[in-house]
Amino acid sequence: MGKAEIIVDIKKAEEKVRAMSLDAEDKRKQLQAEGKRKALAIMDAAEASIRAESDARLSKAKADIDARKRTISDEGARNASALAAEARQKMRSAKEFVLSEFERVADA
Repeated sequence: MGKAEIIVDIKKAEEKVRAMSLDAEDKRKQLQAEGKRKALAIMDAAEASIRAESDARLSKAKADIDARKRTISDEGARNASALAAEARQKMRSAKEFVLSEFERVADA
């Protein structure tokens, strides 16, 4: 084999190595891009899951608060009704007392 053939073979080998390096670099870039896409998809799914859980907890908390408000409001309405009934009863007694005092003074 002559010098020229050896140089041609070396150049072919160098070209082959260069092509393999470019292919390897392209493959690395593709894998890296795919890894980033997968990581973003995982992060998006996790964020969506967290958001859904957060919304569910917030909704439950609001429902609990509304139920507590209704309980307190109902209790307040019952107390107000009882106080109003008691006041009406006392008002009758007060009217009777005032009337009896008026009649006592009038009879005297």
